[in-house]
Amino acid sequence: MIKESISSRSTVSRRTFLAGAGAAAGIAALAGITGCAPSTTAEKASESGQTADSYVYAKKQSDVSDREQLSTDVLVVGGGGAGICAAISAAENGAQVILAEKLSQLGGATILSGGAIPVVGTKQQTEAEVEDSIFAMATDILRPTNYTVRADLVYTVAERAKELIEWTEQKGVVWTLDERGRFGQTARRMHIAEGTGDGLVNTLIEHMTAQESITQMLSFEIEGLVLDDSNAVAGAYGTHDGKKYAVTAKNTVLATSGFANNPDMIAQYCPETADAVKVVALGATGEGIKWAEELGVELQCMGAYQGHAFRGVDSNTTAGHQALATNGAIIVNANGERFVNEYGGYSDLSPHVLAQPDHIGYICFTDIQASKSKEFADRQSAGYVATGATAAELAEALGIDAVALEKTFDAYKAGIEKGEDAFNKSNLPENFDGPYYAMKITGEIRHTQGGMPTDVAGHVVRPDDTLIPGLYAAGGCTEGFSCRAGSVYSSGNGLIQALLFGMIAGRNAAAEDRTTAQIAVWENGESGK
Repeated sequence: MIKESISSRSTVSRRTFLAGAGAAAGIAALAGITGCAPSTTAEKASESGQTADSYVYAKKQSDVSDREQLSTDVLVVGGGGAGICAAISAAENGAQVILAEKLSQLGGATILSGGAIPVVGTKQQTEAEVEDSIFAMATDILRPTNYTVRADLVYTVAERAKELIEWTEQKGVVWTLDERGRFGQTARRMHIAEGTGDGLVNTLIEHMTAQESITQMLSFEIEGLVLDDSNAVAGAYGTHDGKKYAVTAKNTVLATSGFANNPDMIAQYCPETADAVKVVALGATGEGIKWAEELGVELQCMGAYQGHAFRGVDSNTTAGHQALATNGAIIVNANGERFVNEYGGYSDLSPHVLAQPDHIGYICFTDIQASKSKEFADRQSAGYVATGATAAELAEALGIDAVALEKTFDAYKAGIEKGEDAFNKSNLPENFDGPYYAMKITGEIRHTQGGMPTDVAGHVVRPDDTLIPGLYAAGGCTEGFSCRAGSVYSSGNGLIQALLFGMIAGRNAAAEDRTTAQIAVWENGESGK
């Protein structure tokens, strides 16, 4: 259940979490949204020697009065999964909506996704006789982070994902329980949309287009937010078809994605991914995050991202080589040295590969692993697989040091015999005898997982526990819950964050008055609104 509170949210949240999810989880949840900082945009500007009328991005309404004026109840900035869900949800709750997307098409990062999200308690799980719980799902997300991310966000997702599934099903999305496995979780709860990310987005777009209360404006580059005299957000301004516009809105939802396609921000916040192959949304350039920061928010989890360690260098495609790694393959660098426990998540492994000489790794395996790979035969016939009867022959085919590779293979074989791998690898193969195969890999970045903090109702929040009136946010521009920094990532986190909080933010943006909206606090056991 979400309770409105005008008292100190840190006090309320600490009491709530100590009574429910545990002291450690409660304190961790507060880390991202408490602290000392100016409570108003004017105070923030004063500290930096800036006046409220001289922001880089934000403008007062009087400063945009010469632009062509548009007016709406809810303005949604960004047309990916979060923005589309926000627009639909706002319209369902009685609002006239303008959705502004800077690109010429909708979809954002969602259309590039696998279309899979973790959900508990669905009819799909019931039919498959899967035993699961909200606690198990939340713990599966929190555990890899060492419980350092905000538990209120995680529990809101775990509690309300079923609602999201049912809500999108009403719009025509077809979900099935993914049969490919648990994806590192303790139960089968990954649900995949028919047509994956592309099918998911197109179904939601079709539904959205049928809503007369939603106006879609593509190729509309929003340049910043508009503030009223009280410094509440009153809309945004930008350029569309060569004309300058100002959009006045009762409430504004930012769904502007992350910053994976902004090299300067990547260099600042996620430098280890600077040389990663970018499999990212074109519009993920981080401007919405900058707008919010200018208004006094303290950005959170900015070093967090989803990577992928198995980018085929020769094929220039994302390869399904994780099945090789989890079944006993090893990864070496150009010096023939092994450098990581390969039994890990595809995202977790990505910085390890990127840290190697020339950002390259070679995944080495035998017939045991090849027999468990659906892609091996196609990759081999396409010429992407190096082969050798011995380690020395494989090294020659790869162009790396034979003595070093032989030493690495011998050490791995010795570990298999002892049942104790030097890298503490589990699921060791029966043996590691030739013939040998190898493919060249590098790391990808998929999307970033940090941004402006929000409460569980989608309000953008300052460090002093005040919200920015009139401003909501969802998706990749907001604080994520995969980790505080780095590549720890649970499958589906980014997509469920975008869709669910898009739905929540749109609903509340339609229902609330920005002059009276209040911080929403998660209470253990229920999450509503």
